[in-house]
Amino acid sequence: MAIIRSDTLTLQVTSAEQQAALTETLDLYRRLVRDLMTVTFTHWPVVGVCEGNEAVKVLESLIHPTRHRPTVRYPYFSRRYYKFPSYLRRVAIMDAVGQVRSFVTRFDAWRRGEHKTRTARPPRLTASTRTFPSLYGGQCAKVNADATHAFIKVRQRNDWLWMGFRLKGQCRFRGKGKAKSPLLTFNGRQWRLSLPEQFHPPSPANGAPDRVLAVDVGINTAATWAVVDAQGTVHARGFRHRSDKDREHRLMQRIRRKARQHTRHGSRLPPGFCGRDHARLTRLADNEAHQISRRLVNLALDHGCQAVVVENLTGWRPKGGGKRTPMKARFHRWFHRQLVTRIDSKAVEAGLRCVAVYARGTSSQAFDGSGSVRRDRASYSRCTFASGKRYHADLNAAYNIAARGHVVFQGHRRKAAPCADSPTSTGTPRTPVTLSTLWYQRA
Repeated sequence: MAIIRSDTLTLQVTSAEQQAALTETLDLYRRLVRDLMTVTFTHWPVVGVCEGNEAVKVLESLIHPTRHRPTVRYPYFSRRYYKFPSYLRRVAIMDAVGQVRSFVTRFDAWRRGEHKTRTARPPRLTASTRTFPSLYGGQCAKVNADATHAFIKVRQRNDWLWMGFRLKGQCRFRGKGKAKSPLLTFNGRQWRLSLPEQFHPPSPANGAPDRVLAVDVGINTAATWAVVDAQGTVHARGFRHRSDKDREHRLMQRIRRKARQHTRHGSRLPPGFCGRDHARLTRLADNEAHQISRRLVNLALDHGCQAVVVENLTGWRPKGGGKRTPMKARFHRWFHRQLVTRIDSKAVEAGLRCVAVYARGTSSQAFDGSGSVRRDRASYSRCTFASGKRYHADLNAAYNIAARGHVVFQGHRRKAAPCADSPTSTGTPRTPVTLSTLWYQRA
């Protein structure tokens, strides 16, 4: 299976001339896509049945005159977009076709009644979109071998010229596979060049893995990990904390203070309240998800693991935390799904298998099979087993997650431990899967 990863580098725009050229190039490309969308939607019965690049030929026969085709249906394009690069024009055509195809698909689904509510409004075809051009390598963009300089064909003084830029950033995937067309983007402050690479990751090992890395995501501790083999032996364990706790707490305190000041006279919070602070919290969570997932996958490779096991928390909703309390806000900002998604994508890239197991009972059951645990009121990260043993609750959950991962990978029915009131064991377990399940299998 081929995957695509991108290195995003920043263009060093050092003059007003370069800034104006890039802005004009992007604006002209977006106007062309907008005009092409109207033509595409008008001729959709002909364009819609095309597959792949066949739509390019159909639309070029309508807008682009040549020596053998001097007259076209829409001569406006040849006058308005004079000397427009042919490769960039074809990118704009495929961009317009993709957006119209998406609208037609969503509109057909709405007509069939596939919407959440009865009063759902039909989708609209929005022609003015915030799309970005994909630059064909060698034709619209040239990047040197070490990715320090780039030459981009831009619109300047009513002509298309090559302009050089310095690149700033680190390449992690360049040279690992087949280079794809760069993408020129702009976020309102910086111009960036995304360099995608397509490569084939190493194939995962066949059969049940001997070692797995189990990850338990939490609120106080971002990730608790443990390396467990198929016999139930724990080889390594540890914790991963967020490195931006102070910044996150400071931003949340600022939002909470402003909200109290705004609503003290009964006023409601306006739309977009503290939007910059919320956006910064989102960016902090995204960065931490990337950093922690990268460290966890590296730990799995360093300890010789063949798979990563996580909890399946899809659709999970917290019960703790009252309304308008700090704990409720922390649960709202919890990025557990984002972290699991990052771990999955990085595990596939490294050639590791990733499985999500059933989450219920991993924290409430003791890993030694003694039964339910009791959480401490003073320190919720500690728990007490039925035997009186005190242990870390997140480590206990990580062991149970690893055991459930091994059972899933083994793919066969296991024998349960004999119960005190039952002389024989059956094929259906009497207790949830814990680390002791692997010990009984080994015995």
